[in-house]
Amino acid sequence: MVFAVTLILSLISACSTSIEPPNGVLNWSLANTTGSRVTISVYDKVCNRSYLRVVVRRARETAMATCADSDGKADVRYRRYSFKTTTDNPWLETKMNANQALMIR
Repeated sequence: MVFAVTLILSLISACSTSIEPPNGVLNWSLANTTGSRVTISVYDKVCNRSYLRVVVRRARETAMATCADSDGKADVRYRRYSFKTTTDNPWLETKMNANQALMIR
């Protein structure tokens, strides 16, 4: 009985630990230069992670933390959040340095 409880607790604790990305995490931000609130979808190409509906308030910045590639940069795709997938709202690709701000216009 004690062995079963110990085993279950060790399995639960193993599930709660996160695996650190091989090249670390890079902090950067989205900066809104428009006159209204903007919702952005961001896709981290290094760790294959989606960040949907990132709200950036008018004239503000929102902090982002994504995986770094082998060059120490964040390789991301972004676009305005929308249910429509049209040519008017394409995915744009960029590489971000640490503490750099991506200006949304």
